[in-house]
Amino acid sequence: MASLLEEKDAIRELLALYCHTIDAGEYDRWVELFTEDGVFDLGNFGRFQGRESLRSFANHIPTEDGKPTLRHCVLNSMIDVEGDRARARSYVVVFQGKPALAVSVVGRYEDELRKVGGSWRFAVRKVSLEFLAQG
Repeated sequence: MASLLEEKDAIRELLALYCHTIDAGEYDRWVELFTEDGVFDLGNFGRFQGRESLRSFANHIPTEDGKPTLRHCVLNSMIDVEGDRARARSYVVVFQGKPALAVSVVGRYEDELRKVGGSWRFAVRKVSLEFLAQG
């Protein structure tokens, strides 16, 4: 049985893997980070539930020459683990690389996580967009 610190470390890896996969355009791998019925809730910008809907969302990410022009950074994560369920709160900063380097989003992630088959997955990832770049 994993210790609390090992569980939190595995969750931190999941939070980082989310950023690396979506920013690399590895959308199939990104979708697998969610449970089968996982939810990605962007508030007024849409709610996507289930892997097919998540994949559809990913297909609309801005790209140049087929590669995403975004970089996600997750900061100051706070994680509470209770058995095979957990909650995490983090800040998120998203950089836009094209047409010019800029911060495009500053906000928060509120995550409900579930351990499935020995691996942590997002059951719900709610995004609160606090600051959006104009233009």
